[in-house]
Order: sequence, then C-alpha cells, then structure tokens
Amino acid sequence: MSGARFRGALVAAAVLGCATPPRPRELDAYEAVKKGANLQEAAKRAPDLVTSSDKLGQKAVEEWESNDLEESRRDAIMAQIKLKTALALAEQDRLKAKIEKLSSDQGAADEEYASVSKDLASETEKLTLLQKYLEARKTADADKQRLSQQMSSDQQKAEAEQQRLSQQLATEQKIAAAQLALHTAETVDASKYASADYRAATDMLDKAQGELKQSAFAAAQASADVAKKNADHAAELSKPRYEQAEQASQNKMRDDALSRDASGVPGVSVRIDRRGDLQRLVLAIPDLFSKKQTTVAPGHEAVLDGIAALVNKYTTYPVQVIGHTDSRGKSGELVAISAARAQAVYGALVSRGVEARRLMPSGVGGDEPLEDNHSAAGRAKNNRIEIVFLYH
Repeated sequence: MSGARFRGALVAAAVLGCATPPRPRELDAYEAVKKGANLQEAAKRAPDLVTSSDKLGQKAVEEWESNDLEESRRDAIMAQIKLKTALALAEQDRLKAKIEKLSSDQGAADEEYASVSKDLASETEKLTLLQKYLEARKTADADKQRLSQQMSSDQQKAEAEQQRLSQQLATEQKIAAAQLALHTAETVDASKYASADYRAATDMLDKAQGELKQSAFAAAQASADVAKKNADHAAELSKPRYEQAEQASQNKMRDDALSRDASGVPGVSVRIDRRGDLQRLVLAIPDLFSKKQTTVAPGHEAVLDGIAALVNKYTTYPVQVIGHTDSRGKSGELVAISAARAQAVYGALVSRGVEARRLMPSGVGGDEPLEDNHSAAGRAKNNRIEIVFLYH
C-alpha cells in the first residue's frame, strides 16, 4: 500500500476511534454484580481480591473510553471473576458462622434440658422437655444440612461461571485476531485480488460471531481460526498484485505531473510521442542557435534554467538531448552540427546542476523534420533542440 494511502487509512481510523463506543456488556455485568453485592463483607474477607477487582474495573472503564474494546472486555471479565470469588468466600464465612451459632444454640438447649430435668419432679415435664430438645435438635440438624448443601451449590455455580467466562474470553480473543487479519487483508484490496479467500474469511468470521452469541464457544473458536487462516492467505495473495497496481497508479500520477510542469516551461512546445511500449515526452526548443552555429545564442538563460529545474525535479527519468537541423546542407555535416548543438545544451544543463550521467546527447541532422523545409518558418521550427523524457 502506498504511503499516502496508508497514512489516509490511519487518519480515518483515528477519526473513527475518537467516538466513544457502546459500553461492553461485560462491563455492565461487572457493575451489576458490584451494585448488588455486600462489598463491605467481601472486602473484610478477601481485601486483595476486592482491591484487584476495583482496579481491573476502573481499567476496563478507561479502556472502553479509549476505544480499546477487547482489553476493556477482558479486564471487566477478570474484575467480575475476582469480585464473585471474594463474595463467595464472604458467603462461606457467613454460613460457617451461622452453623457454629446453631451448634452453640444446640449446646445451650442441651444444658437447659439437663438443668430442667433435675428441677422437675414430674416425669411428664421431663418428657415435654425431652420432646422440645429432640425437636430443636432435629431442626438444627436440618438447618445445618441445608446450609451445607447451599454452600456446595454456590461454590459449584461460581466455578461454572468462572469456566464459562474464561471460555468466552478465549473465544473473543480468537475472533479479534481474525478481525485484525481481515482488516490487514483489506489494506491490500483482498476483496478484489483474492476474492474467494476474502469471502471465505468474511463468512467464517460472521459464523464465529453468531456462535459466540449462542455461547457455542468451541465452535466459535474453530470458525475464527479458519477465518484468520483464509484472511492471512488472502492478504498474502493480494499484496504483490496490489503493490503492482499502486506502482502503476503512482507512475501515471508522476507522468501526468511531469507533463503539466513541462507545459509551464517558457519558450518550449510539448508533445507526447509514443513508440511501441515506450512513451516520450518531447520538449522542443527552437531558436537556440544562429544559422549554422553550435554555440547557444545569448538570451536563452531562462529556458535553459527551466529545463534544468524540470530535469532535476524528476530524477527517475532518463533524458535525451537531441539536436535537429533543417535539410539545407550535406547529411554528414548536418548530423555533426546537430550533435555539436546537443553537446552544447548538454554542457549548459550540467553547468546548472543536472547530473551528467542522466543526459544522453545525440544529433540526427535533418532526418526528423517537424515542418516542410521549403519555407523559412518551417526551417526555423526544424532547427531545434529536443529534450526527451523516456518512460513506459
């Protein structure tokens, strides 16, 4: 991808990134748990977990506001896990304390029964006390069993939720990797140069996102892996074709700019001369020499300065300096004069800072006239120097 286009894509991405995205549902879920939780008891039981959860939650909010959605989701999930773990530990302590209190109450009931048994003379009163004691014992045992079952169930639920959130996080990371690979492929126009792999990657990514919504984590991870593989292959296939197309586009832009700048040089006429695959941008300069002279006549500094600046600006083009004459005279003499004139212009351009190795001077005499040599005006146009930029 060209530097200009790549920078444009970065700017567009930065502008889009400035808008605050919707809050991740993982962050809402974490704040809902935090809002309904007994944070004081959790902080007393597991202060490190609660502190770490708060830090992760704040970090998730900052990442959401900074448009770092994947990091925000990840930190919100971890904050929720740590907070739920702390709450579960606090709940376990509360249930243990309640069991201990019931055990203590049971002991107190035992002591009361023993004391009352000694004081009461009536066997009926003893039987009544015994029945109360047995009922209290039965109730305490039932409560103890119920609370133990509740503790076990809550612990199992917490472990299952932690496992589910871990699977969700791993799935979202794979989907994010596939999305990144697809965006990378788009930077080299994979939809154009590797359409089959690009469409396959897009379809599999859509499938993975649908499976994630249904909590089919294993299937979503497999689909995301296939999507990433197809996107990587599409990018690999597209890159050389894209770069070739970009180079051709840049070359045309450069050729068009050269043509525009050449038209702005004073005292020259510009034409495009195509010869097979080779294109020639020809700048014809008339009236540089008097009669049969081979020394540049005075008063042409501006046009030579303009030509030198143009050659120095477009440094990638090979440049010919070709001398032409009218048809009056012997062929050999005319070729010699035209070559000497080309050499004189060559020297003038080198003296103005043009690299000598970029210039190719030559003379063709009167073999390539522009106009009819039968008129003075035609001969004047044929006596010329041509500066020729060569390109494909």
